[in-house]
Amino acid sequence: MKKLIIAILLATLLAPYQLKAQLEEEEGGEFSIDINLRPRLEYRNGYNQPRLESDKPSAFISNRARLGINFNNGFLSARMAAQDVSLWGQKPQNDNEGNRFTLNEAWAQITYNEFFAKVGRQSLNYDDGRILSVSNWTPTGIWHDALKIGFENELNTLHLILAYNQSREVTNSGTYYFPIGQPYQNMQTIWYQYHNQAGFSASALFINLGFETGDPTAVPLISDKKYLQTIGTNIGYKNNMWNFMATAYYQMGKNANEQDVSAYMLALRGGYKISPAFTVYGGTEFHPGQDPESDTKSYMDLLYRSNHSFMGAMDYFRGNDYYGVFHKYLGLKWNATKKLELDLSYHHFNSDKYIEVSGNDKKNLGSEIDFKFTYPIRKYIVFEGGYSFMLATDAMPIAKGRPGSPDSWQDWAYISLTINPTIFSGKF
Repeated sequence: MKKLIIAILLATLLAPYQLKAQLEEEEGGEFSIDINLRPRLEYRNGYNQPRLESDKPSAFISNRARLGINFNNGFLSARMAAQDVSLWGQKPQNDNEGNRFTLNEAWAQITYNEFFAKVGRQSLNYDDGRILSVSNWTPTGIWHDALKIGFENELNTLHLILAYNQSREVTNSGTYYFPIGQPYQNMQTIWYQYHNQAGFSASALFINLGFETGDPTAVPLISDKKYLQTIGTNIGYKNNMWNFMATAYYQMGKNANEQDVSAYMLALRGGYKISPAFTVYGGTEFHPGQDPESDTKSYMDLLYRSNHSFMGAMDYFRGNDYYGVFHKYLGLKWNATKKLELDLSYHHFNSDKYIEVSGNDKKNLGSEIDFKFTYPIRKYIVFEGGYSFMLATDAMPIAKGRPGSPDSWQDWAYISLTINPTIFSGKF
């Protein structure tokens, strides 16, 4: 015990000198500027929901432009990134309104040995992005104004994230929050992952979200918060040939609509590398539907996930579906050349709850075929595209909650070019 106390005292006394020495070594630093430009052409003809026979196909080009500034000296790292998102033709040639840019990143991080603290506007991406994701497919992405404190070593990663939002500067007016920015008023998140060199990993995530449910018409404003908790785990294994991931989440508490919530979801996916050129993959996920005899919401809100990464490229299902969804898929990736990758996948969808169609109870919703190619022209220029079509049943329009013609051809396609070079890098 005496030796332990002496060791702690010595570490405490020497810590300031160690920090001083580290700061002296890191007076310089690295500075870089990067850009990200991504124009994307989309063709939609039954995307997200079945179209009517009278509906016409749509097409548009979205564009994301980002300019990032980075600094790192080992102890302090920081990034600021300005972003502009629009459709081609959406803005006038002579635009005098201003305020068109926003900051999608503005953070600073202090790192000391295995500990760090990161504060400011930042993206949160954990596990496979099923709950918290950068959401790179969405032109704007997803960010949070938060403080993240962490510990990381070879085997363990532990993050604590805290956020507290307000819609305006107030004095003597309480804490009522108008959700014009972030949908939540406060957030507390803990994420832990164990990973070893053998390829095994296991993680646990807990999120507590506080939503404003008070009375904005009262004088003075009446603030009231309802809290929603999400807890889950991901267990995976990966080696040179195999990979798999099992996922489970449970949600409870009250949502922003003051509705009681008790919901869960399950998922399993894996892949096998047949040869250097071919990889086969597949999986399934299950989202229960709403119990019509209960006032408690029994289907999950997957919060701030990447909507395009799961359950098919046509985005018919996002896990928050009234009738639920049981998704199965099988795919094949082919590295046709050193650069060209082709991906073909088949998806089948069932509902969890029976859907009445012309007096018959049905669960089969349909099938989707996805094709995608990726070709890096340079390491900082990636050309990609895809084509998908949906073979829906007559239960699909009911599941989606809108009229539709499942017999009509439903398809979607896109091509995009991502240009992401570092245009300046230097040390000083």
